[in-house]
Amino acid sequence: MARQLPVFGAVARAARRAVRRQVDVPRLAEAQVEVLRTVEANPGVGIRSVAERLQLVPNTVSTIVGELVGAGLLVRERDEADRRAARLRLTPAAVERLASWGAAREEVLSAALLRLDDADRRAIGQAVPAVRRLLAVLEETAGQDASRRGTTTGQSVAGSRSTADSTP
Repeated sequence: MARQLPVFGAVARAARRAVRRQVDVPRLAEAQVEVLRTVEANPGVGIRSVAERLQLVPNTVSTIVGELVGAGLLVRERDEADRRAARLRLTPAAVERLASWGAAREEVLSAALLRLDDADRRAIGQAVPAVRRLLAVLEETAGQDASRRGTTTGQSVAGSRSTADSTP
């Protein structure tokens, strides 16, 4: 079974490539996309909280945030209660970019699923809850491993080959 898992990464990469053909925007690293999606789901979140959620070290997230601020996709605001902390918000450009990427992803995946027969579509639909549970277990295990070491895991991946094609 473990040898079958790389298919998930391959499906994700193929979907990203198909979406990129439809959405003409500069590429972002996967880690940058993850930060944007975390801020989208948690407006006003702080860097440390993003790092914990993504299991990255805060310095890495701070670097990524700086890149996204420079690209006009994130706004970093000082927390009024704690002037040392920053609160993160998406810019209108980031909101639009994530929305157009999401719409294109939905279109690409829907079209691909329509090319499969009913049995395959049902099998995929039935597998999704189990795959989500597997993801939760893997993330939980990674979090436990990091807490045993006393740090969060991760390193800056901006510009690496594996993440450079992850854009929205």
